Amino acid sequence: MTKRNRHRTKTSPDTKSNSGEDEHPSGGHSLHSEQLIGFSFSVWMLGVAAVALTLRLMNVWHTANVPSIVQLLGDAAGYFEWGSRIAAGNWYGNETFYQAPLYPYFIAVLIKIFGVGVPGLRLVQAILGTIGAVAIGVTGKQWFGNRVGILAGLMMAMYAPAIYYDGIVQKASLASFLLCVLLATCSLFRSKVQSPAVDTRASAALAMATGVLIGLLVLTRENAMLWLPIFPLWIGILAFAKSKQFATAMVAFYFVGAAIVLVPVAARNASLGGEWSPTTFQAGPNFYIGNRAGASGIYEALVPGHETPVYERTDAQRIAEQTKGHPLTSREVSRFWFAQSYDEISRSPGSWVQLMIQKTFMVVNRFEVPDVDSLNIFQSYSIGLAVLSFWNFGTLVPLATLGIVATRRRWRELWFFDTLILIMVAAVALFFILGRYRLPLVPLLIPFAAAGITSVITAVADRKWSQLFLPAAAAVVMGALANLPVHDEAGLNASSLMNVGVAAGQHGDLPTAITLLERAVSLAPQIAESQFNLGFAWSMAGRPDRAVGFLENAVRLEPNFATANFYLAQNLERIGQPQRAIVFYKQTLLLEPNNRSAMDAIERLTPE
Repeated sequence: MTKRNRHRTKTSPDTKSNSGEDEHPSGGHSLHSEQLIGFSFSVWMLGVAAVALTLRLMNVWHTANVPSIVQLLGDAAGYFEWGSRIAAGNWYGNETFYQAPLYPYFIAVLIKIFGVGVPGLRLVQAILGTIGAVAIGVTGKQWFGNRVGILAGLMMAMYAPAIYYDGIVQKASLASFLLCVLLATCSLFRSKVQSPAVDTRASAALAMATGVLIGLLVLTRENAMLWLPIFPLWIGILAFAKSKQFATAMVAFYFVGAAIVLVPVAARNASLGGEWSPTTFQAGPNFYIGNRAGASGIYEALVPGHETPVYERTDAQRIAEQTKGHPLTSREVSRFWFAQSYDEISRSPGSWVQLMIQKTFMVVNRFEVPDVDSLNIFQSYSIGLAVLSFWNFGTLVPLATLGIVATRRRWRELWFFDTLILIMVAAVALFFILGRYRLPLVPLLIPFAAAGITSVITAVADRKWSQLFLPAAAAVVMGALANLPVHDEAGLNASSLMNVGVAAGQHGDLPTAITLLERAVSLAPQIAESQFNLGFAWSMAGRPDRAVGFLENAVRLEPNFATANFYLAQNLERIGQPQRAIVFYKQTLLLEPNNRSAMDAIERLTPE
């Protein structure tokens, strides 16, 4: 028979050690949790839910008028439009998935059943975030005890970036919810399997649910594919302590659950594209963006100015097919971009290693790299986000490090968490960095952060100062690394301000658009797009005299910016400078030979 690990903590608040005390996560003891906290764990979880939901509803209310919420942009607009098409009847679709499909199908279901718009979707996501916080509380309890579970739930409920992501139209909210529930399910499976009398039926159901949840997570966050083999390995090792047959059955139930979700998607992709894939075909282009020569570590479109879902797939396919000289399947396009990446890496491997080191630091940095929307901007609207701004990744990483080191003696049990964390760090660093891409690390790190805090409290109460030295030293080092200035924060915040300004302009609110765009230009005048958008806003406001200067700046900063050249020419014509206008209309034609409007303008302005 296999002996139980002597470092295993109890999995129930009613299970006591021989001394009548709860075992501490670092191996010590403390007063019984029921005596300490005063209420049952379930009551505390109701409190966690109340805190989480209140903060998320406040955020939804306070940020309802953010221009990029009123007028969706980028991926948010793409997801909602995709969901609306599905709800209108296009459930099967007509091409292979390029982006993760579960979130737009989730939107479609909400539209079809409840008729939700963006406000309703944000409310549903607030509920998902609330459930996720409770699930992390359950996870912390099952692995580390009641006190850690309560603290972990509260930490997840109050984590500012999680509240922010639950309030925007992005798949990050759904992915975070699925991961939180997945971790809670695994924790309950562990509890069932380690019980003296194993409930085989419940264990099988939880193993299958684990497979279903990881499958759904893969359809929301593609890099979760790298986790697929870790779960059956963990399930098998855990269940093998009972018997080989039991372990085999549990692993089989896991794979059945995963197959229920992923096989239909693979078959659907095969029916439309001739190739089997359980997820999407954008890995190659994304890998190239993150690793090509001159990559910055953050997202940059394959074609400058095409930073929207409208162009991402078509640009990737068009460039690949032009280079190869013949049509390519979706998988061949992805392979093309992987090959391009390997070619550029091989030319300068030292630069790539330096880039990977830089991206690893970026993954653990306190700054939430924005996509279209920005936590920084939402904090200016939301009181809750502003007050909780201290509770960010730069605080979480050192606290989680404290907990990981404090619980190091339990590595035989906790390797599962450690492996998931390391794989996700690598998965994010291998591609490019966005704040929402590293959000899956948060539910994994928070239980350790809560365990670290409780270990410090216990060590101080017991005056066991020696237990604090190594965890505290590690936390200080990681705190310093996580708070290094590794991003161009001014430039990234300026880009976000620009996006919000563009959203206001598209909604018809030109005064707000101009105000926001002026702030963006002031913050980072070197960004050609900000200069262009401010010039365009002034042009739309009927002030070509104000527009010209900003459009000239855009062309100076980016001479090949065809749209900026065209609108500069148009506004020069409007203020009575036809000869200068002709120069920029001609430059537009050099960049866009088929621009009919530029041709007509040159013909109109050129003397007979």
